[in-house]
Amino acid sequence: MAWRDIVMVIAEYQRRFLNIWALLDYYKIIEPRMRFVDTTHNVNSKWMGCFTQDVAIATKVHAAGVPVWLIHDARLIQSNINIIKVVSFTP
Repeated sequence: MAWRDIVMVIAEYQRRFLNIWALLDYYKIIEPRMRFVDTTHNVNSKWMGCFTQDVAIATKVHAAGVPVWLIHDARLIQSNINIIKVVSFTP
């Protein structure tokens, strides 16, 4: 095997491992928190968070303690949503 092939195999292994790890964390930490809608959990600032276009999903996931990147037109955001920072999207 060439060096590039070895690097690609290791990178693919790492990607799959991190994907499995994230899925296990979801079922262990986040999914149980999403069952209780009345409780709001502290947001873990060490997590990158998730990206969504749906306001309902963003609200539910944020209440579970996950940082959320809401991809939405700023003019259509409801007044009761807490926005920390608006970021311009450059195509």
